[in-house]
Amino acid sequence: MTATPELASVREALAKHPGVILESLARQHGVSYQGALTCLPDDMQTQLPGSCFGDAMADMTDWGDLVVIVHTEDLVMEVKGPLPPGRFGSGFYNLEAETGLSGHIRAERCGAVAFVRRPFMGKDSVSVQFLNQEGGCMFKVFVGRDTEGRLNPEQVERWEQLRSRLAAAASA
Repeated sequence: MTATPELASVREALAKHPGVILESLARQHGVSYQGALTCLPDDMQTQLPGSCFGDAMADMTDWGDLVVIVHTEDLVMEVKGPLPPGRFGSGFYNLEAETGLSGHIRAERCGAVAFVRRPFMGKDSVSVQFLNQEGGCMFKVFVGRDTEGRLNPEQVERWEQLRSRLAAAASA
């Protein structure tokens, strides 16, 4: 991403407050969500091509309870539970669940899959984020927590394995 004064301001803000809400920070500085995400240190984010969408979604279906978040200017919607299996068809990635999370995702619009691990609200957070071709965030899938707010260690390990596997495949 080309260096701009706006991105420099975002980097400065993140250096002071790395746990800030990225959507708000991006809006405040007139950059895309992906632009703000890119300003995080490299050890906090890894961005891979959108072509990793199907592999990432398929892998997460057996991780157990996760938190899916859709964050727009008007809402932050969270769904807790397992990520249902899906399949490509009729121009969508179709989540196949009779109850809980379901829907249809325009996967061809996914421009990047970001693996993000950073502080948020005083806690470590770990997620897979799906970014559209304009640099906006389509949705995020967060690793689950136990009743005491600790990250699920098995899911963190699966996240690390998936990130490594998809990064290796993307660079091959």
